[in-house]
Order: sequence, then C-alpha cells, then structure tokens
Amino acid sequence: MGLFLVISAPDRLEAQEWTKNYKTQYAIIHYSNDNDLAIFTKNIDKGFSFSSESIENNPLLTKNRVDKIVERVRALLDMYPSGLYFSIYLYQTNKEIETMYRSMGFFDKAPIAFYSHRTKAIYISLESITDRIFAHETAHAVINFYFIVPPPARMQEILAQHVDRYLWEK
Repeated sequence: MGLFLVISAPDRLEAQEWTKNYKTQYAIIHYSNDNDLAIFTKNIDKGFSFSSESIENNPLLTKNRVDKIVERVRALLDMYPSGLYFSIYLYQTNKEIETMYRSMGFFDKAPIAFYSHRTKAIYISLESITDRIFAHETAHAVINFYFIVPPPARMQEILAQHVDRYLWEK
C-alpha cells in the first residue's frame, strides 16, 4: 500500500475573523466590522449617481451597488447563469490577500483580488478595491457559474478585461 498526503487549503485565513455577514441577491459578504463594509461600499461607487450616499443613511446601499455591478457584468458578458451566488471575503491589506492566495496553492505573482472556483468566492483587499476590480472578479464568478467546465484562465482574463474596460460605458 502506498502512502499519500492530502493537503487542503483553508477556505480563509485562520487569523482573519469574519464576525459579520451581509447578503445581497447574488452574494454574501463576510467582513469583520462595519467600517470594512463601509469602505468596500464607498470604493465600488464610481458608476453610481448617488455617490455621496452612506450606509448609515441607506442600509440597502451595499446590496444595491453589489447587485447592480453583478447585473452589469452579466449583461456585458451576455451570460445569465442560474444559481449564481458567491461569497465575498473582505481583507484589510494586499499582504493578507497574498497570504490567502499562497495558502490555496498558487505560486505565481499574487493579485490584489481573486476569484476561487473551488470555494466560489471573491477575495478582496480593502486597500485596493475599486468598482472595476470588483467587476473583474465578478466576471470570473459569472463565467465559472455559466460554463459546466470553466474555460482556460487566459480566456477568462480576456473576458474579465472586457468587463473592466466597458463597465460603465453605455
């Protein structure tokens, strides 16, 4: 009998504590404190007409922004997968994203945000998040939910970059 070792990457960093969840139509956001959610919401607001609005004044603001971006990504890709629902993990720093990326077995240059098909989750650094970065990672989620067998990484990048470029163009 042969001996083999199974290595399982954690679904999140053990040091990071997500004590709060926020649900939208397409995602569940895991975060540590209300300020994290406020930073995320503020930083994905470029394409919205009421960017001065705050979570304190509108508790549905995060939901509206996330779902609007997801719907825009779906329309740009002309992909409407059934059952589209993914997690979003908010990290404080790019370094934490890099640590998470490495823990999942990736060895190339770590991105500032990424989507994992295995965990059906987007991992985002609050240091770097923008509406376009979030839309790019959302494109990966949409693509992976749409195809039974996800396309190669390079093809996904081409499609996600298309979303980056045309996110708010009419």
